[in-house]
Amino acid sequence: MPAPVPAGYTRGALVVIGVTTSATRQEQLLQRFWNEAGGYGARILLCAGPGMEKASNSYADQLRQMEAASVDQLAIQDRQMARMTEQQALVERATGILLLAPSSLHVAALLGGTQLATAIRRANAAGKTVAGAGPSAAVLCQHILTPSPDQAATAPLLQRDLIQFAPGLGMVNRLLLAVEPRPQPASHQLAGLLTAVAYNPFLVGVDIEVDTGIVIYPDTTLEVFGANNVLIIDGHQITHTDVTTISPSSAGSVHGVQLHVLRHGQTFTFDTHAVKAQPPTDIPVEGAPNHQLF
Repeated sequence: MPAPVPAGYTRGALVVIGVTTSATRQEQLLQRFWNEAGGYGARILLCAGPGMEKASNSYADQLRQMEAASVDQLAIQDRQMARMTEQQALVERATGILLLAPSSLHVAALLGGTQLATAIRRANAAGKTVAGAGPSAAVLCQHILTPSPDQAATAPLLQRDLIQFAPGLGMVNRLLLAVEPRPQPASHQLAGLLTAVAYNPFLVGVDIEVDTGIVIYPDTTLEVFGANNVLIIDGHQITHTDVTTISPSSAGSVHGVQLHVLRHGQTFTFDTHAVKAQPPTDIPVEGAPNHQLF
């Protein structure tokens, strides 16, 4: 569950920077995080797991070019480092924290239950922006979806043993996020999210395409930004599912699922389940000077 919000504070935004195909696209998405973290007054902390030094340096260079007030880099090589209390001062000083790792499972194994994870959760509850980039972003959620990598082409779309859940950092508990690159057909990604939502219709499955991101605000509004689409699978109106009663390899069914395909500027609200299009405007999007490329 998300950390409780202290009296007098408003929870900070959560930003997901999807997988990017170029340095230019990375910078465009990163600029939204920079803006949410305070723009020119942003104090950024990059928390990078093992093997992410190059990516951390790239993000740090781009954020400094955007003239953030400060950019600090924290390399977390093992759980012992994540348990050091002195790291908390860096988190408390930051207005925006960005997590970088090869996958969300790497982040969970590295940070889960540590003092650093607690500090990050509390920072978000106290108004700080927290973000994840690429495959590591799903760790922001209560649950991490781990689809089967070996789904056969002849297998049914919906089947009982298609997915597994792993615990994330729990900064948002209704979102189930898919941001992994797609080495397999897109239908496999959809199948995993459908199965997960069928198991627990409280969850909202979100599939983020490359060069695209989302922001989740304290009022439970999710906003899309970037070049491509975000797929929303909403199960709150599910009337029937047999995914828990069928045999493991049998085809399952689910009725009443809502599916939305959103683009830049469009929103979905978790509390009301409402989808809203961006009104037409010629005014540039704040903090996104390259908006015309989207």
